[in-house]
Amino acid sequence: MGLILLVEDEPGAVALMRRYVENSSPDHTFAAFPKAAEALSYAVEHKVDLIILDIQLLDYRGTELARQLRAMPEYRFTPILFTTELAGEELSAYREIKCYDFLVKPFTEAEFHKAFRAALAMGEQMLAAPEILRIEQKQFLFEYEIGTILYMESFGKRIVIHTAQNGGRMVADQISGYSLAKLLDMAPQNRLLQCHKSFLVNPAHISKIDKANRLLYLKGCETAIPIGEKYQKAVFERERP
Repeated sequence: MGLILLVEDEPGAVALMRRYVENSSPDHTFAAFPKAAEALSYAVEHKVDLIILDIQLLDYRGTELARQLRAMPEYRFTPILFTTELAGEELSAYREIKCYDFLVKPFTEAEFHKAFRAALAMGEQMLAAPEILRIEQKQFLFEYEIGTILYMESFGKRIVIHTAQNGGRMVADQISGYSLAKLLDMAPQNRLLQCHKSFLVNPAHISKIDKANRLLYLKGCETAIPIGEKYQKAVFERERP
C-alpha cells in the first residue's frame, strides 16, 4: 500500500483529488495538508510514494517545499506533481526541481488519472532500478551505480571516484565542485561510509579491517584505505555490511 501526500489549501480541491485518488487507486493511503510546513514534518516521519503540490500555499510556495523535499536523500527522485492556476510557473518547476508533471487548474478527472498513474509507474521504476549516484559536471550528468563504487578519495577541490567494472577492471574518475560530505549526503542512506577525512568507502566491499594499524581493505582492490581516529568507531561497527 503506497502513501500519497497532497499539499493543498483549498478544501474543495482536496476533496476532489481525494475522490480522484480513491477512484484511480483505492489501495493507496491519502494524507492532505493545507500548509507546507505541516506537510514537510509529515514527510520526515513517513515514507511518501508520490507528492502532489499546489504551487500557491498558505505559508510559503510549493516550489520551496519541493526544494526542501528534494534535499532529503529519500525524496531525491520521488515523483512530484504540481497543480497550478498559473500555466507559466510549471517551466521553472521543471528546470529547478525536476517535478514529474503538472496539472493546470481546473483539470478533469481523466487528466488527473493520466498524470497520477504515470507518476506512480515512474516511482515504481525508480524503486526497481539499481541505486544510482548522479553527479553534475558543468553541462554533463554522470551516473554511478552504487554497487560498483569501491571508494572515493579527496584531494583538496578534486575527488577521485574508484569503481569496479565488469571483469574486475577498476576505473578512476575525477570530479570537482563536490565535497565528501556532499557526496555522502547524496548517496542512498547508509550505502557509503566515511572512514577518514579524505576517504569514503562502500561498506559492501569491505573484506578485512586491520584494527591495530587502522586500515581497511576492499574486495578486488589492492589499496589499503586508512581509518581516521574520528571515524574508527563507526567503521568498526560497520565491519560487515
